[in-house]
Formats: sequence, C-alpha cells, structure tokens
Amino acid sequence: MHKLVKEFRDSGLSQKEFAATHGLTSGKMHYWVSKTARVEPSSPPSIVPKKDFVAISVTSELEDRNIVIRLKSGVEIEIPV
Repeated sequence: MHKLVKEFRDSGLSQKEFAATHGLTSGKMHYWVSKTARVEPSSPPSIVPKKDFVAISVTSELEDRNIVIRLKSGVEIEIPV
C-alpha cells in the first residue's frame, strides 16, 4: 500500500479519483494516506530518553540494615541487607 500511496501523491489526482481508478474505496484510500503521513519509512525512529529513574541518597546508618525504595505513588519497597 505504501507504494500505491506514493503513486497517488505523484499522480495529482484527488483521493476519490485515484481510489476509483484503482478499485479502492475512498475510505480505504484516506486511511492509508493518513497512516503513511504519520510514519515516514525513510526517517529513523526518534529516541526519547525516559525519565523514569530518580536520584537516590545513601546514608551510612547501621541500625536498620534495610534499603527502602519509595515510589511516587506512595508504595514503599523495603529490602533487608
């Protein structure tokens, strides 16, 4: 379908006209034209760095030998050392 969409873009015809000459419904033609407009096969996918990690601080307290992880949601994970 990508090849057909490229052919459509080069044709100068309306989507409706092009679809009719190629035995497609105008709805299907519109779907593929809009789908390929969002995804450009020649461009590499953009990489967005995740910001899921947060900085931690480590203390040298020896009384409680546990590691406590507190999440934003309020969940705490306690790991005995």
